[in-house]
Amino acid sequence: MKKQTRFAATKVTGIFLLSVNLFTVGCSEPFAISAEPVKDVDQIDINDRVLNVYCPRGICQFELSTNQETDLVVNMFYGEEQPFTKIEGVSVTGAAGSSLSVESQSQFKMLIQPQKTPVRVQVIDYYR
Repeated sequence: MKKQTRFAATKVTGIFLLSVNLFTVGCSEPFAISAEPVKDVDQIDINDRVLNVYCPRGICQFELSTNQETDLVVNMFYGEEQPFTKIEGVSVTGAAGSSLSVESQSQFKMLIQPQKTPVRVQVIDYYR
């Protein structure tokens, strides 16, 4: 009976170590962010933790998702080399909205975290 008990304890320990290794490997995945246009967005360029969003009409929506918590900088443009003249408002769904800060006439920052549904952002410029 003692041999069976030792084998069972060894087996359980092995399973636990395998689980810890899988968890450790999963946490070290490289940073990834995705941005999807929802309405009136021509293009979104992603460069590490900076997004350039091209919104020719001055009012648009897009969705963001990430695999790691990160501070994100979003620059708003009407077109190439034509930044927004003044952001009137930014609406963000979920907890990311509380971290939002408008930094300049064409830029805002926010903290986004991994979650099941993407963060939806709507931006409106003052002169639309």
